[in-house]
Amino acid sequence: MDIAGLYELQKIDLNMDKARRRVAQIRRKLEEPEELKQARDAVATQRREVERLQARQLDAELNSRQLAERIQESERRLMSGEVRNARELEALQSSIESMKRQRAQIEEVAIESMQQREEHQRQLTEQQAVLARIESAWLAQKATLEEEETKYRRIYVQLKHQRQRLSERLGAEALSLYTQLVERKAGIAVAAVQNGACSACNMALPTGVISHARMGDGTPVYCPSCGRILFAA
Repeated sequence: MDIAGLYELQKIDLNMDKARRRVAQIRRKLEEPEELKQARDAVATQRREVERLQARQLDAELNSRQLAERIQESERRLMSGEVRNARELEALQSSIESMKRQRAQIEEVAIESMQQREEHQRQLTEQQAVLARIESAWLAQKATLEEEETKYRRIYVQLKHQRQRLSERLGAEALSLYTQLVERKAGIAVAAVQNGACSACNMALPTGVISHARMGDGTPVYCPSCGRILFAA
């Protein structure tokens, strides 16, 4: 059995898992940040308020102009002598005064709406600048993340091809043993002998076990502590 090949397969699988997990992390980071959503919502809310106040101001200005025309026409009638009846004259004068009071109130609404609109427009401009900064930073970060994602996806594909070629060389028996150990040993089937110890469980290995593992005769040698196949370079 090709123990060195199984160890190489183990390294490929670990690197594939690393690439897969990194891609998953990047995908989560590529979700639009809450800060950007909040900034965009703030701009939209502020814009709606500016539009509402602008509509209120325009309505008030239109009503003021219409009242001005009615006042002008009523004053013309008053001064023209068309109305001669004292009661009608009094009613017309009263109507003119009432319309003037109403127009004054409407003009106050127009001025107030204009002032509020200008203040909200100022806030909108500031919030748009904040949004632009956040969007610019996010787009730069997103581009970097997407580039990294592409890199790790490419690495994963390359490793997958390597694994396929190596699996064909190792044979069914070795692959079956490897798969069983991966399932039973938390994803690690083959451990290297490092400084006289098993790299997976860090337990010291008997000299005889190390010697047997170094023979490289194709017979699997297992760690007495964790039961993984040992690979000794």
